[in-house]
Amino acid sequence: MSINNTLLEINNLVVEYVADRKVIKAVNNVSFTLNKGETLGLVGETGAGKTTIAKAIMRILPDPPAKIKSGEILFEGKDIMKMSEHKIRDIRGNSISMIFQDPMTALNPIMTIGKQIAETIGLHEKLSRAEAEIKAIKMLEKVGIPGERFSEYPHQFSGGMKQRVVIAMALACEPDLLLADEPTTALDVTIQAQVLEMMDKLKKELNTSVLMITHDLGVVAGTCDKVAIVYSGEIVEYGTTAQVFDYPGHPYTKGLFNSLPRLTSNEKRLKPIKGMMPDPTHLPVGCKFRDRCPHAIDECREERDRNVNIGNEHFVKCDIMTKEV
Repeated sequence: MSINNTLLEINNLVVEYVADRKVIKAVNNVSFTLNKGETLGLVGETGAGKTTIAKAIMRILPDPPAKIKSGEILFEGKDIMKMSEHKIRDIRGNSISMIFQDPMTALNPIMTIGKQIAETIGLHEKLSRAEAEIKAIKMLEKVGIPGERFSEYPHQFSGGMKQRVVIAMALACEPDLLLADEPTTALDVTIQAQVLEMMDKLKKELNTSVLMITHDLGVVAGTCDKVAIVYSGEIVEYGTTAQVFDYPGHPYTKGLFNSLPRLTSNEKRLKPIKGMMPDPTHLPVGCKFRDRCPHAIDECREERDRNVNIGNEHFVKCDIMTKEV
């Protein structure tokens, strides 16, 4: 891809939290790019740093306790970290939108859902109140909610319908980048499929790029063009969905796939990854996964650049196992 096609570029992002005099290293030298019209899946366990990356992009990390220590977040070639508060407010909700994990906390319980969408539109577009409300009704209909429900309140909607409202709000101003933080976690499987299908359709209609934050590899397989596997605040594997799913290179990625049930397998028990992620206040020197890795050797305790290109921009943060790939 040419650099002109790059929408988002993150270089060596480091984010820390300070709590009770302890420094929590949440994001550690994360780098990746997202091209226009692409969907990138950020995959990892709870606490891996995925949501922190998204909030850093939106510049909504609470300061304190969070602090971006270093790195660049380039959106259309401009560093978000160097923008004024006025400029970032123009971008937030307009060029970059976010779907939050829990629609219950994302919606105002004492405002009608139509007014909430219209308010979002009114903040960023020069429209009259009536015009903003007409566009809000159209957005509701785009996500499969009848326009007549414009004047209803959040408590009158089911969980799946609330999530559709949140998506309508996020897409109301036709953003270039959509950050979707576990958008289907609270939904049952049938509604999950409907919401993901709807998001994919809207993404194609609006040519929106999507950063999909999830721990569900099934969601990634069905929606993402590229995948970044996140562990202890680091991207340990990065490539196209086909590369990562067909040829996983990092022991952690392989462990994730081995822990999933398969209809074609005769295995009677799953193979979970042993142990827990390291304490983010005391991260080990060297490979962060070494204490859980069945292939760890003494060299894994050394601090060095482990990022290896194992073919066609498929990167793996392991220079031991990748020798066998």
